[in-house]
Amino acid sequence: MTGAPTWIRWETLTKKQFDAIDRESAVVFVTCSPLEVHGPHLPLGADALEGEGLAERTLRFLPERHAGRTFLKLPFVYAATDGVPQPGTIAFRPSTTIAVLTDLGRSLAAQGFRNVMVSNFHGSPRHFLAIETACERVSKQAGIRMVSIFSLMLSRLNRDGGSELGEVLGHIPGVAKADLDGDTHGGLVETSQLLALHPDWVDPDYKELPRRTVELWIEETGRPKPPEGRGKLASIPAMLQGFKAGIHYFAAETYAGAPAGASAEIGEQILDTLAGKSAEALAEILDGTLPPEQWHSPFWKLRHVFVNPVAVRFFNWVMQVPRTVG
Repeated sequence: MTGAPTWIRWETLTKKQFDAIDRESAVVFVTCSPLEVHGPHLPLGADALEGEGLAERTLRFLPERHAGRTFLKLPFVYAATDGVPQPGTIAFRPSTTIAVLTDLGRSLAAQGFRNVMVSNFHGSPRHFLAIETACERVSKQAGIRMVSIFSLMLSRLNRDGGSELGEVLGHIPGVAKADLDGDTHGGLVETSQLLALHPDWVDPDYKELPRRTVELWIEETGRPKPPEGRGKLASIPAMLQGFKAGIHYFAAETYAGAPAGASAEIGEQILDTLAGKSAEALAEILDGTLPPEQWHSPFWKLRHVFVNPVAVRFFNWVMQVPRTVG
């Protein structure tokens, strides 16, 4: 690990300072994550705060050869897709997310920036595929490198055999693989990260919250259990049924996982683990050794199912997406 490069916040720059930046080598970071309910205990901006934390931690692990670059941080963008359907969540369509990030990327490219990294910590495929779609569009049209850091992380974890949380984080002291079963939103992982990043914004009552998961809720309510996918073809309907169960779970509940087991120490190790993987891939992008076809998440091949406007409307109808928000 090297010393972290210095961040420059975009909104603090004067014109004189901005004009002195070497835009060809500079790297611009922006986080795109929702304002969204994360249990009764975490701030509504949890995903954005984690996305910014992931980006900042990623720089700590970048090789020394990139230390001379300028790293700029834009204010976070909350035009995000598929937040939990609870009051407090601000909802946008995937097409809006794509449009906002496409305009942002084109504007940066027109000013001479060649490296734009979009961070995120919102795990909805429709959201991070919308980010990837915008990045792909700008990269091809403007000839720059605009990449989803979150998607790079997912791809690198999947490549290394760690597609499940338990496989990726189960080695951390104080965390067992079983602790991470169903931990998808506002649970041990996210609560630990927020305790590490912004402890004053975490309600201390998290220690009293019981473990809640989609699977437990299905059992309690007597709903049909989504089938387990077997093979590539069977996995798609199973995945869609799992999404449907999750959508309706979060209309009733606000978190999934076991936040009571969280700690700042666990959060630091989670951030280091995920940022280390992100930094590996980011360094390869900046070196020009990672080809564009490897800039995507494992879900990229299904992007048309998730972000095409017609498919989105059909998905919302089939999944019976609640209209409590948006």
